[in-house]
Amino acid sequence: MRRIPLLIAGAAVATVLTACSATAPGAADTPATSSAVPGEPAVSAEEAGVETVFHAYYQALLARDFATACALNAPETNQQLLHNAAAGGLQSTSCEDALTRIYAVPGAAETSDGIARSARVQDVAITGDTATISWDAETHGERRTARNIVRMIEGQWRLVDVNPR
Repeated sequence: MRRIPLLIAGAAVATVLTACSATAPGAADTPATSSAVPGEPAVSAEEAGVETVFHAYYQALLARDFATACALNAPETNQQLLHNAAAGGLQSTSCEDALTRIYAVPGAAETSDGIARSARVQDVAITGDTATISWDAETHGERRTARNIVRMIEGQWRLVDVNPR
């Protein structure tokens, strides 16, 4: 019986964390700029902007400020969150509602918090209005690496996660 909540918690946390590997559309069309040394702070204002959004998202999750976390997502990310939550049996009416329901699943908040507290940016590569952020975090006792797409929307960097779970 405990298996179902654990599966839902795992899928929910994956959705919350937007930890997907993806390649930006058109990424090969424009040369990328990136941080010079993995694990070092961003070297340009654009890279710093990407890192700021990344860290602000996790700080918002830690504070349970789901309105801020949702505002830092691209619109399609919030739609995917609703879809993934529904697929896990958590019918929700908004991104904030979905995060509230996800965090109520036993184990989800603790897992997400551990990842949020241990997340470290390794590299930021920017191609036009799209960035790829490479990062790692500790989960279940081991460090794992992830890549996320961040896209400029109306002058603001926003986190993108459109990969179905």
